[in-house]
Amino acid sequence: MKVTITVKEVNPDFDQELADRIYEGKESDDNILYNWEDQFEVTIPVREFKIENNTTYELRGYRGETPFVYAIPGMTVINCVHDDGTVTQFAASRKLIKDTKKNVNKAGDVHFFLFLKGKKEMINPVNGVYILEKDFPNELPVPDEDEEE
Repeated sequence: MKVTITVKEVNPDFDQELADRIYEGKESDDNILYNWEDQFEVTIPVREFKIENNTTYELRGYRGETPFVYAIPGMTVINCVHDDGTVTQFAASRKLIKDTKKNVNKAGDVHFFLFLKGKKEMINPVNGVYILEKDFPNELPVPDEDEEE
């Protein structure tokens, strides 16, 4: 199956009443529904799509040449298991999540939406991982936006 993950940060200042009254229920330039959006397409076919709620996510990486692993509790982890047994993961702190939505088409392809609460301080250490700032390991430097690109 093909899997697409869309992550959107909901604008808590969005005024639905204003949108209904003036813009036929739609957002406008000065009344936006989402602050930002990320979309990920898993390019390797997925055998199994699993969501684990309120689990521990292992943040892995390197500081220089030294590997590190930090266990971050209270996470929702999306696992895309491939035929060869490898797993592509996406994750978000449970307290950041406002809502989720899963669409499956006739071919069995999955489009999963993750709606995050606005005005919550978060860190995005790697693409597809969203961690509440207070849960981010103090030992790690906060990534610069320039470093992510």
